Amino acid sequence: MLLSTLDECRIHSLHSPQNFALLRHIALNALERESSFHRSIRQKSRRAAMNDRYMVSVLAAALPNLYPLP
Repeated sequence: MLLSTLDECRIHSLHSPQNFALLRHIALNALERESSFHRSIRQKSRRAAMNDRYMVSVLAAALPNLYPLP
């Protein structure tokens, strides 16, 4: 029996769609708050995926009062 890819993907079951929507929203907010790289959200996202140091700066921008970078 062949299942469609929609059936195999667990993101479409139970509370997963809401959970992943929340995670996407948090990630977009973090990318918007990061100000050292003045580009589009798409370019910031791609750079964060390829550059660990930039990813840390994006995560630090999401929590500015808790963990300031030296």
